[in-house]
Amino acid sequence: MSSKFNLKQQFQQNLLAILSIAIAISALAYNSWRNEQSEENRNLRAAGFEIMKESARLQYLVDSITYASSNDPIKQQDTPIVGWVTVNQIVSLSQLMMPEVKGDAEQLKLVWSEHWQDLADDEAANEKVSIANQRLVDRVRNQLTSLK
Repeated sequence: MSSKFNLKQQFQQNLLAILSIAIAISALAYNSWRNEQSEENRNLRAAGFEIMKESARLQYLVDSITYASSNDPIKQQDTPIVGWVTVNQIVSLSQLMMPEVKGDAEQLKLVWSEHWQDLADDEAANEKVSIANQRLVDRVRNQLTSLK
């Protein structure tokens, strides 16, 4: 009986220390979780902003190909290469984002692959690529604004 009493007495005497350790461990666990969340959010924001910048670059290229005069340097042969590089960069960056963004990036790549040859001669091709591009930008913007 005295050992039970002794254990109970020791527990009561050290209750403050036990509570302090429990609180410290809880605070450390929460701080670690919060730091991981913050880092993930920073990565998502960085990828999202880069996607939006690349999308703006692609939109400029698409509009330049469609609406520039035929003797404008933007109509030179390297514009499809620049477009493909930009689209592939968007798809690569989208791998860091939510699945919806990945899907919209893949859709943009598909629309680009179907219409890039017609951009100089067909405003409808421009519209299709522009719509897919805008859908992606809207999705990224929605994801970024939902981060906490």
